[in-house]
Formats: sequence, C-alpha cells, structure tokens
Amino acid sequence: MNYLYGDSTPSNLTSNFLELLRDALDFAVFVVQADQRIKEGKEKARALTEEARAEIERLERFIAHVTGAVQTADKGAADSPTAHCATRLTEALGGAQRATTESIRNKLAADIAVIDGDEAASRDACNTALAALLGPHTPPDSSTTEMIRLEGSSYDAKRMGHAGFGFDWTFELAIPEGNLFASVVRLDRISQHMEIHAPQVSGWIKKELKILAQRLERHVVTEMSTAGPASQFKLRVEPAFDLGFDVDVDVEARAIRMVRIGAADDPAAGPFDVAPEDAALMLDLADKLREAASAFTLRILVRAAFDELDFETLPSFVPVVERLVQFLTPIVREVSARSVTPTELVLRRALADDRREEVFLAKSTLREKYALLPAPLRALFSPLALESTVTPAPPPAVPPPIPTVRAELPKSMPPPPRASALPPPRPPPPPRAPTPIPPAAAAAAEPAISAPPASSQEGRNEGFVEAVKKIMVVLKSGATDEGYRQYAELLAGPSFAQYRAEDQRQALKLLLLAKTPPSRSDAVTGAYKVALERIQSLVDSFADPADYEMLGVAQLHLDQRTLASAAFETALKLERARNPSSELCGNLVRRVQQL
Repeated sequence: MNYLYGDSTPSNLTSNFLELLRDALDFAVFVVQADQRIKEGKEKARALTEEARAEIERLERFIAHVTGAVQTADKGAADSPTAHCATRLTEALGGAQRATTESIRNKLAADIAVIDGDEAASRDACNTALAALLGPHTPPDSSTTEMIRLEGSSYDAKRMGHAGFGFDWTFELAIPEGNLFASVVRLDRISQHMEIHAPQVSGWIKKELKILAQRLERHVVTEMSTAGPASQFKLRVEPAFDLGFDVDVDVEARAIRMVRIGAADDPAAGPFDVAPEDAALMLDLADKLREAASAFTLRILVRAAFDELDFETLPSFVPVVERLVQFLTPIVREVSARSVTPTELVLRRALADDRREEVFLAKSTLREKYALLPAPLRALFSPLALESTVTPAPPPAVPPPIPTVRAELPKSMPPPPRASALPPPRPPPPPRAPTPIPPAAAAAAEPAISAPPASSQEGRNEGFVEAVKKIMVVLKSGATDEGYRQYAELLAGPSFAQYRAEDQRQALKLLLLAKTPPSRSDAVTGAYKVALERIQSLVDSFADPADYEMLGVAQLHLDQRTLASAAFETALKLERARNPSSELCGNLVRRVQQL
C-alpha cells in the first residue's frame, strides 16, 4: 500500500521515505567526515615525506661540512696518529649518516603506515555505514534480485540491488536453520507425489514426441532467482547434469512458463504449453520456495559499487553524497510542500478501522545531523531546503477527516563519529584505583556476566547500579535475550552519558568482558551495537587502553575484524608506554596474536 502525503493526497512512495531520509543523512554525514579525515591524512603524509626529505638533505650537508673540516685540517704525516684519528672520524661520520638516514626513513614508514591504517579503517567503516543504510532500505525506483544457487551440498544466497543514482550492491544472505533451503531441496521433501505433463520421445521402433506424465519428486532445485513478483527456478534430475526443467513464474499474474532442458539433439527439449492443473502445481511450488527464501537474513555486504567503481576505494566520497542528495531532493521537497506544517515532513498511511497513521520528522532533527560540518560540507545538503519553511499547498477538497494517530519518527543511531586505525595517542589519565567487587555480588550471575560493583564512592548513581543488578538477575535466570534487550535499553537511555565515566565503564565491562561470551542472537547483537557507540565516546574522551580493549571486543563481536585489530593494537601501544608488565598488556598481546 502506498503512503499518503501529509495533506492526505496519494504518493508513489511504497515505504516509509522518512526513515530512509533520516538514515541517508546519517550515512552522508559519516562518509563526508571520513572523506575529510582521509584527505587530511594524505596531506599529513605528503608533509611528513617532504619533512623527511629535507631532514636527510640537511644531514647530508652537515656530514659533508664536518667531513670537509676533518679532511682540510692539519693532520701531519699520512701515518701520524692524528691522520689515523681523522680516518676513524671519517668512517664514524659515514656510519652515523647511514644510521641516521635509516632512522629517518623508518620513522617516516611507521608514520605513513599509521596514516594508511587510519584510512583503511575509515574506508571499512564507510562500507559498514553503507550496509547499515542499504540493508533495511530499498530506495525508491531501485530494484533488487535474490539469487539462490546450489554449490555442492549447500545453497549460496545473495541479494543484488541497483539504484538509479549510481549504486550497485550485493549482500550475502544467511539461511536460517530449519529453513527449506538449509539442505538440498529435493521435491519429495515438499510433496510425495508431484507430476506434470511434458513432451517426451516414446516408441521402440518409431520414435514419436508425445505429451506424457513426468514425475518430479526426485528433481532438485539447483537455482532460483526472485525479482519482485517474478521468479525463475531450475529443477534438475541430478545437480551435476543439465537435465530437467526451467520454470518462470509471475506470482501476481499467476502466469507460468516452462522449458524442458535436455541434450542439444533431444526433440523434447524446449518450451511447451503447461496444462492448467500443472500450472497450479508449479505456482504452488513457487509460492513455497518464495516463502522459504523470504526468511533469509542479511549477513554481510560483499560488494558495493558507485558508477561501477568499487565504493570502498573511491578517490572521494563527496560525489556519492552529491548524487544521493540530488536523488533525495525532489522527493523531500514534494513531501515538504504537502506537509501540514512548514517545520515538519509528514507522511500518512491508512490503518484498519478507517483510521490513519501519521509519521512526522522535524526538519530541525535533520539539520542537526550536518550542523557540525564545515560550511563547504554543509552546503552539500542545501538542495534539500531543510532550512526553509515552505508554505504547504492548499489541500484539495477531501471527505470528512479520518481519525489520525500521530507519531514522530524515532531518532536514528548514526555511525560513530570516527573510525580510526591508530588515532593520535593522548596523555593517559591518572591511574584509577579499581573498584572492589564484593564476592556475593560477583557470584550472583556467574554463568554469563558478573554482578555490578557496589560502592560507596561519592557521586555513584545508586538507581543505575540497581538497574544493572536487576539485569543480572534476568540473565542468571537463563533469559539471555531478555537480559540483553534490557541492557540495550539501559545503555541507549539519554541519562547513561550523564553518569560518571567509571560507572559507564563498569556497566560496559559487564557486557563486553563477560567470562562466557553470549551467543549471537539479534538481542545480543543489538546490545553490542549500542555498547559500541558508548565505548567509542569513552575512547574519544580519554584514549584509555582499557577502553580501547572493550572497543575492540565489541567490534569483534560485530564482525568488524579490521577495526577490532586496530583497536587492540592501539590499546597495546598505549599500555606498553604506561606499564609494559601489566596484566592488561598481556591480555592485549594475546588478543592481537589471535587476530
């Protein structure tokens, strides 16, 4: 069902465009910030290279000057002690020059490696941000195709997409346990008796082409593709042999076309008319296959291209944002012009019982997303006209108003403000005394997570501690998903950032450094995503090695291995500078080696 504009006039939008707009701006802001960091890194690399070159040239002049002084000084006879000393000085100067030159070059290589690592981490994070945008959203006027192919004894599933503003992408799909496609789909798993009428050559002496009943129970689904209402699937007698049927289905029109696949000289091969009762059987089969495929979930973005160039290696991400804004602008302006209030973007859709749901998004909320950007980058978003308050067009004459349920679009969780492989180290904060954990509290939830520390330290929020303890009780009862859902709500709450940094760390440690890592359910993954944002804030504020360790653990759980490796290496570097014999240093060495 299409959405209505805010003035109740019909639109061509088949999904909640405001959610797409909100997340698209999060993505756009994130990638232009990454683009700026990458450019700054390249400028720094050029400056460091030029500085190293100048230093080597200065060293060469210095050595030449000193060597010249040694050579021109009065040294007496050629075999005099002074002459021997001059020879040794000249050799020492040459060795010192070589060692110093090598040191300058090694330092330059190390600095460039840090910059390259930071760029790689930023590009990887941009790819992750793109996956977060394209995963839940299919932009208007775009197309997607799901392809399932039998590879050996299991199916490989992918979703390919194309958007008119230049993006092409491919997601790898996860096939849930128990799904029809979790094992090889032979048709007798769907129905013990499946028969259609198709051409077949018969006769011992005189070969004739006849329409005969064909049993399909032993046929295997070797491939299936779905694009909107259209599906194509291949049925083969054996996966390794190209003998069987190709089936094309339009589930909306309830139309079907079949082709018999056989040897090149087989007169029965080719398209044939499908009997009505056989068409009904194949349509039912298509419905069951599509239903099973609809349960697949996104696993990872394996390919993304912009104008046929690899997205992650683009020279600049600014053209991506320009094209995205160009695509969004006419829709945003149309929604704005037809919204009831000039400060909001409003969409509606019909509900049951002759009611309507109204979803609105304040323009100020969207402006806040790019408000902190420099003026030249903010200008990228000016075509959206979110600063203006366009007077809505007068609504056309409509029947008496329908009761409307009004709800503001939920706020988004944009990507973390930066993705850095090795950010510039900051002076470590003064050592903090560890907070003691009472044995009774530690034993309260031993199976997965230890209980929060009870402390009488000044400033501790007792309500916060009690909330964490209640979550521990839920986890101890075995309700892991419910416990982690409550954990996510606690961390995402607006008051969490107001707690002391030490209290935030204690709560995050209970989640991220659990003795027994939890399974990767949706609830657990959701909690880790919220925790990642919170620990990133601590890292940005304090650059503490223990915070970096938790950041790496969260990234590792979310399959961000490159970022996790960079975080662990940064933590190890900082901790070695502070206390190379600490227990944390040993833990970090093991984490780096494991990756």
